[in-house]
Amino acid sequence: MFYLWVVGFVLVALLLCCLPWIRKQKLTENVINNKVLIKQRLNELDTEQEQGLLDSEDTEQSKEELTLAMLDEVGQQSKGSSNVTLIILFGALLSGAIGLAVYWQANQISQIEHWQEVRQKTSELGQRMIQGDASLQLEDLQDFSLGLRTKLIDNPDDPVGWMLLGRVYGAMNSLNNAIQAFEKSLQLDSTNTNTMASYAQALLMTGQENQVLRSKQVLLHLLTIEPDNTNAMGVLAVVATQLNDKQLALDNWQGLLAYIPNTEPNYQLIEQRIEELKRELSVQSDGESKFLIPSVSVTVELASDITLPKEGFLVVFAQENNSAMKMPAAVVKMPLGEFPVVVELSNENAMLPTYTLSDLKDVKIVARISTNGDVTQTSGDLQGERIIALSKEQQTNETITIDRTL
Repeated sequence: MFYLWVVGFVLVALLLCCLPWIRKQKLTENVINNKVLIKQRLNELDTEQEQGLLDSEDTEQSKEELTLAMLDEVGQQSKGSSNVTLIILFGALLSGAIGLAVYWQANQISQIEHWQEVRQKTSELGQRMIQGDASLQLEDLQDFSLGLRTKLIDNPDDPVGWMLLGRVYGAMNSLNNAIQAFEKSLQLDSTNTNTMASYAQALLMTGQENQVLRSKQVLLHLLTIEPDNTNAMGVLAVVATQLNDKQLALDNWQGLLAYIPNTEPNYQLIEQRIEELKRELSVQSDGESKFLIPSVSVTVELASDITLPKEGFLVVFAQENNSAMKMPAAVVKMPLGEFPVVVELSNENAMLPTYTLSDLKDVKIVARISTNGDVTQTSGDLQGERIIALSKEQQTNETITIDRTL
């Protein structure tokens, strides 16, 4: 668009400059022709007087009229030249104004100045955010995100920078951008539990079922690395409650309660919630399992000779083993991280609402590392698999080792 404006501006400027000169040239030619005709007529008058065709009085009167006509031509030429100068001056001023307007619009000078100011105060805003400054406004968060994005352009492999950007987006309630920033940070550093916790919270805040399930998987993995991470326990308890997984919620509230002094105000609230969950689960004490739908908790490990790609996805899915129907009944996909990792498959992970884990009999669980994240098998993918008997009454726990290249 900028170059189109420039081309248009140049054409208009050339037109404004050329038209006055063309007009001036035409006017000058007309004046010269008229002067030649007047001089020729003066010579003819002298000849006619010598031949006796005109007397001296008529000759002088005619010469006087021709002289006035010549003076009038000269005046018109001078006036025309003055008009041409004014037109050229007006065209130059108009061209300059258009040029400045196009330059200002194309370069967004005011925004560039604001960007330069933001770069100067990015560190200050970062310190205020880390310290939990309650006076930070939305404009401050927007400026800080702009400064972080500028730094990440120069250093795109900074996992801490991406984590901070994700937290800023989360504070601005821009959850999709926050999730993308956290995923980028985890691709660069898959062991950072702080990033995992922030990522799980962002997924939970979306309120979307598939994202909440993903949050649960991230938190389960985080707790395998840091079993005493109280923040992860609390968030996982909330996630489990939202997913109506009462037993998982109970386990995490109980685990969290062990780390909280009984003098804390939250202690009694968590204790009350634990008692409520126990009462709700006690109705299933007649031998009926607490798992109303089949589910499989899969721990995925790597063989010692397997080398992970720099980027890719872990895809875990369940399908019928001895059947022509090879469509997965449940699928979980996540960016590559630290192994071992725990993944849970259930009816919530179904690709179709009419074909779920409950429809399977002889179940094959596949764990695959793919560069494109597709369930379809691709040459070079890494894979491990296991055939299991799915229990309808309790959760099935299995371990799969990825040990071969396709």
